[in-house]
Amino acid sequence: MVKIQDKDKHYLFWRSYVDFMFKLAYRRVEYVGKEKIPQNAAIIYAPNHSNTLMDALAVLSIDKQAKVFVARADIFKQPTILKFLTFLKMLPINRKRDGIDSLAKNEEINDIVIDVLRDKVPFCILPEGTHRAMHSLMPLQKGIFRIAMQANEEFGNEMPVYIVPVGIEFGHYFRFWSSLLVQIGEPINVTKFVNDNPEMNAPQQINALRDELTDQMQKVMLQIPDDENYEATLELAHLQSKSKKSLINRFTTAKENIKNIENYLKSNPQQTQELLNMAGDFSKKRHSLGIGMTSVLKSNILLSLTWEKILLLLGLPYFIFSAVVTSLVTLLSMFICSKFKDKAWHNSLKFGIAGVLLPILFLIGIIVTFAFSWKLGLIFTILFIPSFYFLHEYLRLIRLFISDIKWLIHKDLRKQFEKINNNFKLFTK
Repeated sequence: MVKIQDKDKHYLFWRSYVDFMFKLAYRRVEYVGKEKIPQNAAIIYAPNHSNTLMDALAVLSIDKQAKVFVARADIFKQPTILKFLTFLKMLPINRKRDGIDSLAKNEEINDIVIDVLRDKVPFCILPEGTHRAMHSLMPLQKGIFRIAMQANEEFGNEMPVYIVPVGIEFGHYFRFWSSLLVQIGEPINVTKFVNDNPEMNAPQQINALRDELTDQMQKVMLQIPDDENYEATLELAHLQSKSKKSLINRFTTAKENIKNIENYLKSNPQQTQELLNMAGDFSKKRHSLGIGMTSVLKSNILLSLTWEKILLLLGLPYFIFSAVVTSLVTLLSMFICSKFKDKAWHNSLKFGIAGVLLPILFLIGIIVTFAFSWKLGLIFTILFIPSFYFLHEYLRLIRLFISDIKWLIHKDLRKQFEKINNNFKLFTK
């Protein structure tokens, strides 16, 4: 009988393509902590869930090893999505909201997962149970711990079972060609935990493991309380972090800023709340004007505008070519995304459409151009390969150029930011 975790040469071939396209979907990608992943063990990855299918692909791309996933059963209903998810070795899992009767089907899926883990193939489940495009971890569901403890009961005496927390931070939740930071947290040895706590019954062990995983996941992601200060806290968190070169340094600085804000709210609530109110007002104005934080943190806005103008003028001819030859991808993406109210699906849809259509457009272009002459075909080949990514980089530069102009024009907003920044520096001294 063919198992979902069995090696498949077709999967291996297309897996390389998916990994390649996934990393090209982001302008910058960093992986941190891969050395923490246990060896010769049953591994259950537990990432935060903020960007639908892209979260699973982020875990998939950690290394070359095949991985098996579960996703909510309702997204398997559409035939096209079903084929794509099955190709990625995804299994359907039902939730309470799908109906009590449907939960019985999960027992069969759990048995498959246990078999996957026994064969030392990593398994990934998104323990929040649903996605939300926020820097805030939702309560973890118990399914991941039941699977871990069942696996430990069946073969824990032969091979340890680990839950490995994964923090996924996107530079922008809804924008193609953003940034991606994937961090591996401290693995939780479920086998050791169960052996060290024999006095606990199963529900107590599950609750303790849930508390531990929650803590470890929050360490590798930006954790901002989902309250009235969320946007203001996020704004202050990025005051210094965006100026850092590496994504992990940006994350570390933002994490420290968030911690400082939480501490100041306890020690000096009135002044801290006043600062948060100013930051919240600034954030609303900035977003309403379409001014990016990158523009806000620039030390020389005039020099930046000059360079951006030069680059836009130099790249304009190739931008026009790129926009034309990839127009089908762009237009189809816009059309399909318009049908999805949940914007968190947009990047996943764009990734899928680009992955399918770009090779087809490339082959058609080669056939047509080589039919005229080999020189024309060679030129087309060279120009087409980076065109889709140049298009998005050029669009990013346009957004940045417009944002810089707006930031330069709005002197009152710059004064407001200077006041916020100075006050925040007083807190951090």
